[in-house]
Amino acid sequence: MHLALILTEFPPGVGGMQTHAEYLARALHDAGHAIDVYTYRCDDARLEHEARAFDAQAGYPVHRVLSRIGFWANHRLLLRRLRTTPVSLVYASNVYYGLLGDALGVPVVCRSAGNDVQRPWIAYPYRVGSGVVSHPALERRLHQWYRRWNAPEWLEAVFRRQRQAVVRRSVAATRAILANSTYTRDLLAEAGATDDQVRVLPGGVDTRRFVPAAHDRQAAREACAIAPDTWVLLTVCRLVPKKGIDFLIAQVPALRCIAPRLQVIVVGDGKERRRCEALIDAAGAADSVRLVGKVPQREVQRYFAAADGFVLASRVTRNPVSGLQDAETMGRVLCEANAAGLPVLASRSGGIPSVITHEDNGLLFESDDADDFVSQFRRLVDDDALRTRLIARGRQRAEDEFAWPHLVAAHERCFAETLAI
Repeated sequence: MHLALILTEFPPGVGGMQTHAEYLARALHDAGHAIDVYTYRCDDARLEHEARAFDAQAGYPVHRVLSRIGFWANHRLLLRRLRTTPVSLVYASNVYYGLLGDALGVPVVCRSAGNDVQRPWIAYPYRVGSGVVSHPALERRLHQWYRRWNAPEWLEAVFRRQRQAVVRRSVAATRAILANSTYTRDLLAEAGATDDQVRVLPGGVDTRRFVPAAHDRQAAREACAIAPDTWVLLTVCRLVPKKGIDFLIAQVPALRCIAPRLQVIVVGDGKERRRCEALIDAAGAADSVRLVGKVPQREVQRYFAAADGFVLASRVTRNPVSGLQDAETMGRVLCEANAAGLPVLASRSGGIPSVITHEDNGLLFESDDADDFVSQFRRLVDDDALRTRLIARGRQRAEDEFAWPHLVAAHERCFAETLAI
């Protein structure tokens, strides 16, 4: 197949979408497909050198031509490019490019991570002026302002209706959608997707990279400055309201009654950091909670290797200004925790139950329910047999359901079936 891959978030950027994009592109190329990747221009001078180095060794063409702001300018640019380079199928890492299919006469398949539907990041959703805001010099200024103000919700409210209209049109025109959870499938249904369009495909983890090894534990603990007898509860997430870090901090005194040598390690950063620091001080938990900050993706597994358990305390939130909902649509870190051999404790929220099954590959608790959370943590600490079983099933499901070879094979089947229609 000759595939046009619209992978807007792509290395050298770091994050779940970038990881998914890199693995998928590499695997499809290695499988013998002809691929062209279309992604955002670099608007950060510090990353331009890294982007050129990545593209030089990729082995397939990477076209860094898309605007982060002007959606319709991107649509026009892709039409021009793809009309001169015929492709069998267009694949997009979000649900915004379905309308290319009718114009090009080829099917479009997309992946939905959920937030592309519930919080559409089509920055400027209008045709008029799209080319202007996409000019590199102006776009860089606008995007820097947008990030400095942490995506102001009043702006989200202004553009909300038009963004949702674009999403609905694009979803209707897309041939097949790979949703990362049943929660995302339900969001897509609200946006007009039919049951025939959507397939649920959670996961995305390199099980070889996260494979648990006993000899790594001591070295990892030394590298992370963790005492040998500490019970480490790890979470890896952005510090934003939906992740429930405030809830987790509030439970530390109760958790220490169960595991006196407890240390909660939070890997990640975000706009809630100062609030979290204040909550740690107020709870008298400075000795028990470490906010590590942002860690390069290649170093994250060190913290998994050093931990005793993994927690994700996410909740569903709704912003009072924009009215937009935010939720954990899947939780790739849960797949990583399973692969790393950590017993998982997670909230029964959003798309998490599509990855974690209670008492199978983890334990679930009701969001923001302190009694339920503490009770499940006690089981995790006190019941050795339960912990052993959760670890074994987690690793098995990571290998059988969440690993990249499984995801890539599912993508290829979907492409082939779509082209056969």
